[in-house]
Amino acid sequence: MNILLIQYKMIGDVLTSTIIAEQLKIIYPDAQIYYLISKTALAVVEGNTAIDKFICVDNKEFDSWRGVFTLARKLKKNNYSISIDAYGKNNSALLSRIVGAVQRIGYKKWFAPWAYTTAIKNSPDPEIYKTGLSLGSRLLLTASLTQNVQWDLLPKIHLSESEKQEGKNWLIENGLDLNSPITMVSALGSSMNKTLPLIYMAQVVDLTVQKTGSQVLFNYLPSQKDQAFEIYNACLPETQKHIFINAITPSLRDYLKVLHHCTTVIGNEGGAINMGKALDIPSFAIFSPWINKRSWNAGEDGKKHISVHLKDFKPELYGTKKASAFKKQAQELYQHFKPELMFENLKKFVDGNY
Repeated sequence: MNILLIQYKMIGDVLTSTIIAEQLKIIYPDAQIYYLISKTALAVVEGNTAIDKFICVDNKEFDSWRGVFTLARKLKKNNYSISIDAYGKNNSALLSRIVGAVQRIGYKKWFAPWAYTTAIKNSPDPEIYKTGLSLGSRLLLTASLTQNVQWDLLPKIHLSESEKQEGKNWLIENGLDLNSPITMVSALGSSMNKTLPLIYMAQVVDLTVQKTGSQVLFNYLPSQKDQAFEIYNACLPETQKHIFINAITPSLRDYLKVLHHCTTVIGNEGGAINMGKALDIPSFAIFSPWINKRSWNAGEDGKKHISVHLKDFKPELYGTKKASAFKKQAQELYQHFKPELMFENLKKFVDGNY
């Protein structure tokens, strides 16, 4: 049996949707699982034993109707018994339809009756999502295939022993001491409306170093270098001595090799935090004021994984509205998210994980 799983992007979503492949392998242990993803996301999922073949595509192949038609004709030759569209966009729905698996599963949207044989609507009962909406809604796509959905599945990143050694070597080459704690800081979000004000992040790093004496690495893209240095320059002089500001890994896979050896990962909720969790690294996540925390705080236990959200401290700013209604006001709300609000939780996290 061949099964096609579609989750084109983003990197965090590609990682998260691997739990669908894990569930499929439980249901059909002998099936061949094909995972269609963006080429840029391969680094976070390669080595996953639940996935037999990766179909890595680029924008040219997936973001135009012509590209989707061409890709679908190629994939149709694999004679898929089942396809699961976790991406849930127009182009992935078209791909699902043309590939023509016997059973085509996707979310209930306007195009669902035409694209899928089974359309799934998110459950009105949030209690079934034991690991949060982002994970639970994906596992719900497998509910028509089994009566035993493993709702507690979590994404995992798989590294080889040689890759782990490469991560050690990189840290040593960049002057870090493997016998002392290392903190990875998710210094910047994927956009400014997912980024704690830089001066506030500097204070978070200051407190972490003050309490732990940890060595600090910043996770940032080359295009974010100026902003990363703005945080660095806002830190106390004593803190700056602990920050290896120029130690940047050459690729995403190399970043994972290094992250594996970190004591904790802290900072803006997003890819860096989720990758840390998938490597079983303790995490302290600072949510953007407009992101619904319950959707992405999977695995939070109040000790190894802790997250903070402005709504936890100032619910009056939101009234009866969901956080997602405030995307346009993100920058204004961030000004209320002063570091001292989260310090008690940060100290608790530090005490339990260093």
